[in-house]
Amino acid sequence: MNILLTSAARRIDFVQFFQEAMNGLNIEGTVIVTDPDPGAPAIQQADRSYITPHQTDENYLDTILSICEDEAIKMLIPLNDWEITKFAESRHEIEQLGVRVFTPEVSTVQAMRDKHQYRELLGRFGVAAPISYLTVDDAAKGIENQEVAWPLIVKPRNGSASVGINIVSSVEDMQFAYKQAVDAVKNSPIADDSIHDSEDNIVIQQVVDGEKYSVDIVNDLEGNYLTTLALKQLEMRGGDVDKAISVKNQALLDVGRKIGENLKHIGYINTDVFYDGHDYYVIDINPRFGGGYAHSHAAGANIPSAYIALAAGKELHPEWLNDKENIELARFDSVVKIDKNKGIHTAPDETSSTV
Repeated sequence: MNILLTSAARRIDFVQFFQEAMNGLNIEGTVIVTDPDPGAPAIQQADRSYITPHQTDENYLDTILSICEDEAIKMLIPLNDWEITKFAESRHEIEQLGVRVFTPEVSTVQAMRDKHQYRELLGRFGVAAPISYLTVDDAAKGIENQEVAWPLIVKPRNGSASVGINIVSSVEDMQFAYKQAVDAVKNSPIADDSIHDSEDNIVIQQVVDGEKYSVDIVNDLEGNYLTTLALKQLEMRGGDVDKAISVKNQALLDVGRKIGENLKHIGYINTDVFYDGHDYYVIDINPRFGGGYAHSHAAGANIPSAYIALAAGKELHPEWLNDKENIELARFDSVVKIDKNKGIHTAPDETSSTV
């Protein structure tokens, strides 16, 4: 069984998780990695690797399809925001090659990538999300009507990697931040990943203060709920969880179960959830593995083994779906030598992956 991790960037640990899972299940095969950056550290860990066009390049999807066909890929695990929609839209074409695609359906991806939809999307089954507005005038009216209070947060509807985010405490600040966010969208891959014009791709939201959690929701390849893995965030770095502690708070796990059972998404999604002392609010949803999964893995979960077993028709072990409670965890930096001859080049010009 050959597995493809796309846009693996710095995630050497994810490559190792899948390599170890295959060995543990006695399944023959290779873990293959792609990334636009020839110097991406994960390329060095992979059994085989490819240098691709950027995820927003018009040739990106065809490149991945060619790799899937040439390498007889059986599992496709995307790790970058900019490619998820492409893979979801092309699921049928990819699956015709015999590949299991670990992304939600395209309608679900589009909803997850639009922060303005969260309140309606999640509210149908009792999960809270911040109040949001699409214009400065509407947000100002919300302040005037005491629907929300300062501060508010201005950000792209389909944002990633903290691009274009500002917290504001006045109408004047909000107007400036809105224009700044529009400019940030125009100058980033966010514009290529949205059905909205840059001027219509900004959301202004209620700020939720309180405890911050990373909540990962795991479904199988038919959209059946499997488990929720929750971490209390202690420190963040570069948009990823840096220090965390594993938790088994039942109310928080119920949020994950409601999302998994009602959205019926395929594969793995990562959410940011804030607790204000009264309710849990979903702030962000990423339809892919989040970098914080490494903490849950270190605390005892093994989702790579679960997914490989599902794809191979093997028994699913319940212990793979659970981590241990109250384990404090922290990332650390390491260094790898870069052999730029290792990756197979698929295009003359590559640009670096950013997520």
